[in-house]
Amino acid sequence: MSVTFLLLTAAHVLFYRFSFNSLNTYPVAQGMTAGSVLWTTVLLVAMWLRYAWSRYVMVATICAAIVGFSIVALLVRSESVDALPQLMRFVIGGLLLYALALIPLSASASLRHYLGPRTAGDR
Repeated sequence: MSVTFLLLTAAHVLFYRFSFNSLNTYPVAQGMTAGSVLWTTVLLVAMWLRYAWSRYVMVATICAAIVGFSIVALLVRSESVDALPQLMRFVIGGLLLYALALIPLSASASLRHYLGPRTAGDR
């Protein structure tokens, strides 16, 4: 769970730098960044409290954020005459970190065991 937390935190920093850049003309990116930070934090706390459903909602939230930030990046890129390499590095880095965060969320046996049902011996 700590790897996921670190990947999401790094992605949020990159999305923040993308959203609040002066070259980004879409203020909806700022709201998407705030919403992503808020809901991934809520879902990480739910995972820490061992709610099994939170892992599935987290995967769906990350996938929706990937789609949303990709659309905004394409719109920002299509408005500009130049390539905006620095601005696109932020969003591409954030998208890659989000995609990397999906790997331990979906494939980690220890996370699956941690979020699994408790037995009579667990306290």
